[in-house]
Amino acid sequence: MKQKIIRISLFILGGILGLLLLYKLYLSYLPELRLLTNFDHHNEELLVKMVRSHGIEDLAFLFVLNAICVAIPGLSNGIFCVLNGILYGPEFGFIINWISDILGQIILMELLRKLYDLRDISHRTQKYPMIALTIGYLIPFIPSATVSYVNVMINKNQFKKQIIPIVIGVAPFAYIYAYGGDSILHLDSSRIIKAVIMFIVIALIAAVILLIMKSLKKHAKKA
Repeated sequence: MKQKIIRISLFILGGILGLLLLYKLYLSYLPELRLLTNFDHHNEELLVKMVRSHGIEDLAFLFVLNAICVAIPGLSNGIFCVLNGILYGPEFGFIINWISDILGQIILMELLRKLYDLRDISHRTQKYPMIALTIGYLIPFIPSATVSYVNVMINKNQFKKQIIPIVIGVAPFAYIYAYGGDSILHLDSSRIIKAVIMFIVIALIAAVILLIMKSLKKHAKKA
């Protein structure tokens, strides 16, 4: 009961903190939002310049907000990853997304250690658990808390093994979100479509690999 209260309290606290940071960003980017509501192609260059003229403070707020949304189960960081692409471009936006995703996952694993009784399940996992974990982090439709829970149980007290699937797994969509955000800012429909296609293709490939591994595991048990 006590752990449940702590989990709910953390979720509420994370949500409140996230809303406060989001409100701060809203105030910072209010001039750009006003320009966007009256947008035409003649002021596109001005809008891009205004959006990307903000300093380290707003970058830090977005970085923390993204990490919080990853670390608190039930929250989603996708919109902020896209926003990083809008504000900082595909390359720098990717770096912000990637590093904050990794930090958020590390915090999440520490929270899981504190709030749950984690037992070793390595003897019940498939032959290639690191591949399965990497794909788990890669697929955006699988809750990261579920993947991190399994990660902590399989790789207890082995930080290097815990971090490798995170670093690899979160990278592709960290870039796709940033690329898509930059495309939205420039109203480039062909790039937006390309980002959506990349999103779907990578997710499908990862899901297929996961299903194949599951099927192989079943056949191995029967044999």
